[in-house]
Amino acid sequence: MKSIRRFVIAALAVLLLLSGSAASAAEKEPGDMTSRCSITVSENKNSLKNMTGSNYASFWQGKPGSVITVKTKGGDAAQGVCVSFHSAPAALTARDLDGNVIGRGSARFENDYIAFDRPVQGFTLTNADENTVEISKLQVVQAGELPSWVQTWDILEEKADMMLISTHPDDELLWFGGMLPTYSRALGKKVMVVYMVGGNNPKRKNELLDGLWTCGVRYYPEIGCFPDMGASSHDSVIRNWGEGEAEKRIVEMLRKYRPDVVVTQDIHGEYGHFHHIVTVEAAIQAVTALSADETYAPETAALYGAWAPRKLYLHLYPENQIIFDWRQPQDCFDGKTSLQVAKDAFKKHVSQQKGRYTVSDAGKLNCSVFGLYYSSVGPDTLHKDLFENIQ
Repeated sequence: MKSIRRFVIAALAVLLLLSGSAASAAEKEPGDMTSRCSITVSENKNSLKNMTGSNYASFWQGKPGSVITVKTKGGDAAQGVCVSFHSAPAALTARDLDGNVIGRGSARFENDYIAFDRPVQGFTLTNADENTVEISKLQVVQAGELPSWVQTWDILEEKADMMLISTHPDDELLWFGGMLPTYSRALGKKVMVVYMVGGNNPKRKNELLDGLWTCGVRYYPEIGCFPDMGASSHDSVIRNWGEGEAEKRIVEMLRKYRPDVVVTQDIHGEYGHFHHIVTVEAAIQAVTALSADETYAPETAALYGAWAPRKLYLHLYPENQIIFDWRQPQDCFDGKTSLQVAKDAFKKHVSQQKGRYTVSDAGKLNCSVFGLYYSSVGPDTLHKDLFENIQ
């Protein structure tokens, strides 16, 4: 009887192991062939596993001239490689195994895709930068149709239609809900996302890029480096960020990208968060007075010119409200609603999943409610679109 029981337990354990393996395989992105490659490095071999997992907190480090060698298995070919940098992006050069250059990194994006000029069954990545490189994730992309998860970022070099100002990474989803999926992808607007905080935290920076890409944002965001600390009071934020520095940053972003519509957070900081409050106060001053004044921050006025956005919307603002329906299916997201896409994007912020807040279009922090705080083109009358009265 005991032997039968042991056999049953062993059989169940095997089934659980197999199902776990199947689940792990299912979790991998389609077209990600990293697990089917042999990867070696010229130094710091013990930390190689840090860049082949899914944890943005760890990384492999290579000195200038260091080399990563990748060989595919089973005759499969690679068409490119995704590199997520833990620190500043580095200038990586891809070569085939004969030493011919087949691609170069942009050295501009923390999540960068290096496309090869032809499929190869092996390649090297060399750190051509003068500084040490730190890589937290490396994904080899199989030859074929480029998978949708591969981040091929663009730089917005022309005028933006809209600017979304988010205090922290994940605020752009928690409090704006389906705003980015709707306007950046479904409606095709040129949307620039500006963060005040996040640039000093590599893990949060990589997560926010994954979230934005999931939302359909294709223009690389502006990620600020104000410290994510000292939020116990309004004065403590000002001391940590610097008197007037939040206004200067937002004015620079407005002048650089020249958006017609600006959207930012609740004037009361959603749940009273003083970082949020300082951001909103700075945005109000920047939009309604400072950005159009050539005598304010003359260095950015000389560089970009003065600019006056036409409209400013605040989350939860009680006047001239638009209550969006984020639950309409979107063809560009294969029938998913903008709200579901925002929820999917929030899951990319892995480090924030144990927090108390979620993306929701219900309750007092409803992510679908926005009010028109300022307009130079008149009040909204239809209450359906941020671009009402803007040609």
